[in-house]
Amino acid sequence: MRARICLVLIVLLAGVALVGRSAGWFASPVAATTPVARIVSDDTGDGQATTTFDKAMVRKRAAIAIRPGPGADRARIAREMRAIAKASPRVGSLEPATFAVFSQDMLEYLVPEMTFVAPEGVSVETTEAMMRDLQPADVAFYLVQPVLVHDITFGVITATRTPEQVRKAEDAEGIVTDVLGRYDTEPQSRGLTIRYFGAVLSDNSIATVREAMGRAAGLPADRVQVSANLPGPGVDLSNGAYLVDDESVNHTHK
Repeated sequence: MRARICLVLIVLLAGVALVGRSAGWFASPVAATTPVARIVSDDTGDGQATTTFDKAMVRKRAAIAIRPGPGADRARIAREMRAIAKASPRVGSLEPATFAVFSQDMLEYLVPEMTFVAPEGVSVETTEAMMRDLQPADVAFYLVQPVLVHDITFGVITATRTPEQVRKAEDAEGIVTDVLGRYDTEPQSRGLTIRYFGAVLSDNSIATVREAMGRAAGLPADRVQVSANLPGPGVDLSNGAYLVDDESVNHTHK
């Protein structure tokens, strides 16, 4: 049985190899006149998106796609992944994400069941070396690929409603969850913030989140602001398509 599994994985690897080289929360929102930029994949991971929320809001990272072995404990894998990353001096803390961060080409061959993203500045090669040397035993297959992610915060200052009332209204409507999937909500003394880290969002998706937060707060959407979570230049998409796949896709299986 193990030999058959390995054979299937080798076939998958061969397919992936074919596409291997393709790798302050109340800041003012991006102006509407910013040029629209095209990126490699949208927030559903299945086509092109457009976004004007680029530069510091968009980061290039190394992402790990994981296929657990049969009967594997995913919670245990997640704990082990965090532990090996922190134990690796050149890596650090991993961010959980969804498969949508990966390229359309990769997702045609493999839809990972677990995804982790390495910190800013950690290369694909360094991430691959960590997995090669310290791969958890329950990981049957993994792949490391460069990706673009949005690392942003939505923020609104509430007036007539408390931050907790706004949060409950958002949760009851469910639109923010539908659009973002994974995110962190935090009530503030004068408002509410939502921190999002994941696949690059289209302008339409960001507009939908701002509208939903505005409705929950009883305010227009333009009162909901979007800011970068990290300083620095990030990725400038104003000149058109950004070739994120300028590093080799690395892969290993057990």
